[in-house]
Amino acid sequence: MYDLAVFAALDFERRAVIDGLRSVAPAGRPRTWRGYTADGASCLVVQTGIGPIRARSAAEAAPPAGAYLMCGCAGALAPSLAPGDLVVADRVDPLDGEGSPLVGLPAETEPLVAWASARGFSLHVGPVASSSSVLTSASAKTSAARAGALVVEMESSAVAAVAHARRIPFIVIRVVLDVAGQSVPAALLRAGGIVDEASGRLRPARAVARLAPRPWLWRHCARLARQQRLADRELRALLAALFGEGGSGALGVASAVRRAATS
Repeated sequence: MYDLAVFAALDFERRAVIDGLRSVAPAGRPRTWRGYTADGASCLVVQTGIGPIRARSAAEAAPPAGAYLMCGCAGALAPSLAPGDLVVADRVDPLDGEGSPLVGLPAETEPLVAWASARGFSLHVGPVASSSSVLTSASAKTSAARAGALVVEMESSAVAAVAHARRIPFIVIRVVLDVAGQSVPAALLRAGGIVDEASGRLRPARAVARLAPRPWLWRHCARLARQQRLADRELRALLAALFGEGGSGALGVASAVRRAATS
């Protein structure tokens, strides 16, 4: 059994995870890899693709592990959050079709928060909302924020449900991409196929073809690209520290070093 299974939807999120691990190799199933933290904890990395249906399927196909970690980007709901801010969920709230929260599932925050704070990372702790679709408008974000969620994303509730059914500790780390008052133009979403939803990979040629005739969208794309670079930097920094500085215990899993010391 793996000490840790890490789930990420998008290609850049998965790369941030893998780049923090050692001895990474394909794990056999499509879009899965195995590797080790610096202190020897075994890790399975699963790229789920976008959305709750793909995330649930990927989690159900994954084997049990000492803990499940969901990580990646999210949209801010709290106005105080800025791109690059790191959020740890204490609860995951799925949203219904109207954007209202349903009964949430708890998520682990300690000892991760204490470990990160001792190393200079500032983590925001609170509920994370999980939507079945992208919230494109500021008003939709405002509605989703009514129950106090800090950020919104699309996959955590699906993975949380599998983790809780298997009685596996579940942790969520999200980094803010877009801010609370920021809308995503509907025309940008209608320019479909730019991102492969199954793999989370950008299709550059298709992006150029779809966006070239729509110059009014370029500034929105440029803003999101800047925000993604910042989010990627901050997520990588935290994951590199967790996987490279003996952070397995902060995720509640036993490393090979600690197992050897207690055997």
